[in-house]
Amino acid sequence: MRVKIQAIAFALMLAAFVLPTSSRAQDASKGIKVEVTGFRNNNGRVGCSLWSGPAGFPRDDSHIMKHVWAPIKNANGECVFNGTFSAGDYAITLFHDEDSSGKFKSNFVGYPLEGYGFSNNVVPQFSAPTFDQCKFHYDGTGWKQIPVKMIYR
Repeated sequence: MRVKIQAIAFALMLAAFVLPTSSRAQDASKGIKVEVTGFRNNNGRVGCSLWSGPAGFPRDDSHIMKHVWAPIKNANGECVFNGTFSAGDYAITLFHDEDSSGKFKSNFVGYPLEGYGFSNNVVPQFSAPTFDQCKFHYDGTGWKQIPVKMIYR
């Protein structure tokens, strides 16, 4: 159980170190919208990372395709990845950055102190989820909406 929690915390901490993305849109008519629900409060912001394949998922932030920050309002948030994405399989990791530090908080044994989530609403059991468990298909046209419910432990 401890190993699972440490793996999840480590993966989310790495994702937090990705530089914030620019607000410039490549193509505002299509992309991926992540609708996040279940925040325990409106503090801070939500950080969402888009992965384009299994390489490094979910621990190695150098493989993250794009990362965005979004505000939280009424216990909800929306991360928007707009632009030109080719058709293919993608996955989302996210966390509730309650203190806007840019870092995922965990205690000394790696137990998460902030919420997190994965596409397909995967709830980790004994280890961090795989890309295949979290992947969804984007056809490269229009908007793909991905609902994610926050997990707090």
